[in-house]
Amino acid sequence: GAARIVDTPPAELTTLAFEAEAREAAARLSALGREVQCSSIAGDALREQGYGFIHAVGRAAECPPALVILSHVPTGAERHTVLVGKGIVYDTGGLALKGRDGMCGMKADCGGAAALLGAFESAVAIGTRGSALHLILCLAENAIGPTAVRNDDVIQCFSGKTCEVNNSDAEGRLVL
Repeated sequence: GAARIVDTPPAELTTLAFEAEAREAAARLSALGREVQCSSIAGDALREQGYGFIHAVGRAAECPPALVILSHVPTGAERHTVLVGKGIVYDTGGLALKGRDGMCGMKADCGGAAALLGAFESAVAIGTRGSALHLILCLAENAIGPTAVRNDDVIQCFSGKTCEVNNSDAEGRLVL
């Protein structure tokens, strides 16, 4: 699963397609009797709910950025473990555009999220011994366009803190 996601051409693996992969994993687990809840916040709803960093990174892309959350909470769970994955489905560098040689292979910038989706599915399938397991996928395409985050833009994150972007190719730190 994870290798297939990373190898998918960028024209096919959009943020919407990656979210669909997560929903399919949740459905497979539910079919095994392991209840998994899947929810997401996408597009302008990210900004409206305070997730300014992930919104800023993905707002210039054709498909909207998304925060996808999968949760498996067995009855009586006392401990919670949260996995957070960087899912940049394609990284152009944004307006700090990567050179010709640096852009090849940037479809793999979603490898962290793909690996954690596979790990989440495997862990839930074999059982989490009464512990809850949550997965947060930070999905965006760092694209260029008229609404792209610019170097020197100041954006606000969920905590209320702000960050001046000095390099739009530092998108991974922003979405996480």
